Amino acid sequence: MSIITCLKELNEKGCLEYKDEVIFTVNEETIEYTVTNCYLHNYPNHNYRIFRILELDKSKLAEKIYGYRIKTGYWPPSKTGDYPALTRLVKELYKIIEEKEIKYTKYNRFEIMDI
Repeated sequence: MSIITCLKELNEKGCLEYKDEVIFTVNEETIEYTVTNCYLHNYPNHNYRIFRILELDKSKLAEKIYGYRIKTGYWPPSKTGDYPALTRLVKELYKIIEEKEIKYTKYNRFEIMDI
C-alpha cells in the first residue's frame, strides 16, 4: 500500500494499486481516498467531493480519461481492476489542482502588487 499526495509521487509509482491511499489538497482542504477495484472511496465523506470542489462533470471527465462509457456512481467507476484508468483520472485531477493553484497564486500576487 502506498500513500500518494501529489502528481510527482504518482508518476514515480507508475500505477495505483488496490488499497493505495490518494490524498488531494485543494483550497487548504484535504480529501483522502482509498483505491478499490473500480473506484476511489472516501469515508465518511462523499466520493464525489473532489469533483464538486473542482467544479467538474465527473462522468464526462471519467469517460474521456477512461476511454469507455461508465456506469453512474459517486466516484465514476472504471471497469473492475482497470487500475491504469483510475491512475489516469487521478493524474488528471492532480494536474487540474496544480493549474488552479498556479492561477490562484498569480491572482493573489497581482492583487498584492497593485496595492
